Amino acid sequence: MTLSLLLKIIYYVVSVASIFLYIMSVQFKKKEHILIVQIFASLCYLIVYIYKSAWSGVSIEVLEETKDILFINTEKKGKKIPFIYLALFIGLLFVCSAIFYDGPFSLLPLAINIILFTSTYFKNPKYIRWVMLLCGILWGVYNMYLGAYIILIGNALEVVSAIISIIRFKDIDNGKVETKRRTRRKLKRA
Repeated sequence: MTLSLLLKIIYYVVSVASIFLYIMSVQFKKKEHILIVQIFASLCYLIVYIYKSAWSGVSIEVLEETKDILFINTEKKGKKIPFIYLALFIGLLFVCSAIFYDGPFSLLPLAINIILFTSTYFKNPKYIRWVMLLCGILWGVYNMYLGAYIILIGNALEVVSAIISIIRFKDIDNGKVETKRRTRRKLKRA
């Protein structure tokens, strides 16, 4: 087996792993778990982008991983994520987009990533779920424009996964599960 063939095999395996991890991330109940799985998905995407010499993708994935790790660590300490963190990461997204600007349509990934970054700022994971639905559709439009039709399968799965998670965690995300538990406890005491 040649090195070239081995690298292609690794590329395809890591590509599938990145899509699978990202799609499955919203199937977790807690925001922390969603972000941890997304960090692993970003690491896989990072490998893919390095292989393809897609340096704008590399820079955005590094920003995403750094943001997710910082947000997780801040919330683990019981603190609210300072807005300045979000503003800093969005500012860095603008810098990356300016460096790698390739016409007006290259602004769509910037907009998508700003929406994604903002969704992870909020504590309630329902924002991540809804944004994944929206961004799956937007990425689909972008990939159709690029002619990346195979990636559209991943975008479609992303949309389906987001819809499933929105339905699955509807009561939890809206705080109704806790209310139902309290009601059951009160009825048992009575």
